[in-house]
Amino acid sequence: MYLSKVLIKGAACRNPYEIHKELWKLFSYDADADRDFLFRIEHAEHNAAEILMQSCRQPEQSYPTVRVLACKEYSFSLQRDQQLRFLLVANPVKTIKDENGRINAKGGPKSCRVPLVREEERHAWIARKFQGAAILETLFIDPVFPLRFRKDKEERTGKIQPVSFKGTLKVKEPMILHELIKKGIGPGKAFGCGLLSLARK
Repeated sequence: MYLSKVLIKGAACRNPYEIHKELWKLFSYDADADRDFLFRIEHAEHNAAEILMQSCRQPEQSYPTVRVLACKEYSFSLQRDQQLRFLLVANPVKTIKDENGRINAKGGPKSCRVPLVREEERHAWIARKFQGAAILETLFIDPVFPLRFRKDKEERTGKIQPVSFKGTLKVKEPMILHELIKKGIGPGKAFGCGLLSLARK
């Protein structure tokens, strides 16, 4: 996998959904390709945003609005019982049924995602996500500024409430943890959530 530092300039940096579209430009076009990158907004100003991006493919192209500042290939050598520091900006939510009894396209009850706001709920959520992969030893939970997005084609606006999880963990099953790193954790990946960063203690 590759870890890149990316700079995005212009109006796109003010809309997380547009940042996602800009990052797609860094890879060769493939109509059948699924998104194989995760990202996190490290720093943002009015007309510029610095992005940390993890990708399965090496970014190949740059444009005036999106530019790769640095890129390195890296691999994991996780060991059982290894202790590591971690950082994750994620979108912890739960799914509830529509209170008005509306029906979805498949004829079942419509449901929606709502953010988890109590710390004990967020703690339980992240513990479930790491279940089987690692044991949380220390955990600090901090709110992050809400991310407001706009999908122009659908004329739809929305907001997600990311949360920063950081602390230390002990590796339980290296292969399962590796898959979490590769695939990301939780919903909202198109808006900069889900990238798990690990470092030695």
